[in-house]
Amino acid sequence: MRLEGASATVRNAVPTEYAEFVVWITELGGTTVLMLLLAVLFWCGERRRNALVISYAVAGLALVLSLKTLFGLPRPPSDAMLVALEGERDGYGFPSGHAFAAAVVYGGLVSASDRLGDWRAVTAAGTMIVAVSLSRVVLGVHYLGDVIVGAALGVAFVAVMNRLTRGDPTIGFAIALILAVPATAVVGTTDSLLGLGGSIGGLVASRRLVALPVLRSRREGVVLVGVGVGFVAVVTAVEAVVASSDAALVALYAVLVGGILLAPAAVGRLEVDGLESRRA
Repeated sequence: MRLEGASATVRNAVPTEYAEFVVWITELGGTTVLMLLLAVLFWCGERRRNALVISYAVAGLALVLSLKTLFGLPRPPSDAMLVALEGERDGYGFPSGHAFAAAVVYGGLVSASDRLGDWRAVTAAGTMIVAVSLSRVVLGVHYLGDVIVGAALGVAFVAVMNRLTRGDPTIGFAIALILAVPATAVVGTTDSLLGLGGSIGGLVASRRLVALPVLRSRREGVVLVGVGVGFVAVVTAVEAVVASSDAALVALYAVLVGGILLAPAAVGRLEVDGLESRRA
């Protein structure tokens, strides 16, 4: 079922000297990179569409954590790893969270932008999903069956969320909250707390999306990204301080996702105030 023999063939096909490149590829399906990507796209692009994909990512995180715990299947043995990576031995191995997340985010972006008929967009998203998925097998932290199922589930999840949300991010975050509550109770990891807090923050903030100011200039976009990344960095620093309290982490993650969604309002206000000061 997990294709152990085929997984060994894939691992052996990549020499150890390419380990750093493979690690770089696998990070493109990690939580940090995907959330930063979605945040920047939200700040500089179409707000409602990208907020919808953020809601998919948060909901998908809760779902895949629950599925991993439900199946309870181990990762490959430690001697299968290409290089030693901190944290990659933690948790269960089926289905692959990275493959699932890559399918949800990259596939969700193509779907939400109505580009499923654009072969270039579909090919680009498919390439990213396959690259991230295979990187997990090459690193020896998943079997080939894990990533195939993870990617397939991700695509199916996007299709279901498209139908349920009807393009409304608030509904997406509401679904995320419904999925996150049992995931937090059953899984109890930091990632599950991120799903719970993120769904709460997103649910509250997404109701104000229609009131967000449009991006007026490239300069404002640069300022928004700078302020937003700085905000994420501060939240990350605080995370280490409150790591011992589940309640504090849930609140912090709610602030993180809510802050990402509401950052355009804060920066827009600063830009208006600055313009009025210069005129005065």
